Amino acid sequence: MPSHAMISDDKVGGDRQGTKASAAKPSNRMFTDKTFEEYAEQFAELTATDIDSQAEFFLKSFIFDLGDEWNAVNAIAKQFKEYIASKGFSSNDLDAGQAADFLQKNGQTRTALQRRAELSDIDLDKNDRICLTEYLLLHFKALILQAYFNRKQMAPTVDLSNNGIGLTGVGAMLLEELFTVPDGCDPAVTKAIEEFMAAQRKRNKAMKELADKAAQGGVKGMAAQNELRQMEAEDQTLTNKIELTLNAAKKRTAKYGGKEALLDAKQQEEEAKQQQIQNSRAKLAARAAQFENK
Repeated sequence: MPSHAMISDDKVGGDRQGTKASAAKPSNRMFTDKTFEEYAEQFAELTATDIDSQAEFFLKSFIFDLGDEWNAVNAIAKQFKEYIASKGFSSNDLDAGQAADFLQKNGQTRTALQRRAELSDIDLDKNDRICLTEYLLLHFKALILQAYFNRKQMAPTVDLSNNGIGLTGVGAMLLEELFTVPDGCDPAVTKAIEEFMAAQRKRNKAMKELADKAAQGGVKGMAAQNELRQMEAEDQTLTNKIELTLNAAKKRTAKYGGKEALLDAKQQEEEAKQQQIQNSRAKLAARAAQFENK
């Protein structure tokens, strides 16, 4: 990736004029004017969090860009955790060899040379380890770079064909887009993502406890195994809920534009609060009238 010396004199970030090129991906991104080092500080804070928190941040940043692929982020996070657990690691990241193995098993076909080069390029903090965020930036590289160039309203200056496989030297662009937060995103989207991830954490914890019980065997183990199967069958319920919320938010944002959709959502929230206040006052007035008539 570009070294700090190559980019530190320039500001990494810019104002987005208008919405993204596609109406289906309308989220403006807020004005940013930061150096690579400032983004690197934010990145260090993010990568210090757990895998689920990193997945949640990635979803919030790229939810509209991901489109129907949004749930792939959770699937990858799950695979990432399972890979770490299978190796008996206690960390939340992988070394270069482990990351190459994970990429080979879960990513698109690459040569060994391409895997090494791309993993080195995406190792943004240069610690010779790959966290979930770095892997996601690699996995969705072409999509994120397209969002970057759409925001800049310019033709791509790098080759995005073949899904960006073999493409290096783009770490600064990926980092900037990661922390360029969508402007005007419907609050319902953020809330839906947070609720979804919270439910996932709770569910994953319960499933791990059931799996441990099932492994012990016996009557209790069989009961735990049955309950575990039931929970696995309920996977789609959480997914369907967030999809409904996201689709509704996308329609609102596509109709009004980013900032207008945000204002519309806030207005609806304020109107709901005012209606609740009026209902409470009406109930109090009715009770007072009943008391006076006694």
